[in-house]
Amino acid sequence: MPVRFAEVAVIVLIGDGVVGALFPVRHARRWLRGPRFWRRAMRPFVEHPEVTRGAAVVEAVAGVWWAARLPARAR
Repeated sequence: MPVRFAEVAVIVLIGDGVVGALFPVRHARRWLRGPRFWRRAMRPFVEHPEVTRGAAVVEAVAGVWWAARLPARAR
């Protein structure tokens, strides 16, 4: 995976994780659009904000862990 793409992915993971941890219900509700199977999969995250918050924290930590392991880009 190219480093530049990985950097973008890391930023998205960390940002999504932080927003999900701070605003679990509001953030989970944003994902309630789409096909029925997707809405059903996302509904528990709206109904159980503690699960959403926990998953979001894990996501942010994983993003930071991944960022720490990315190689430095040469000029």
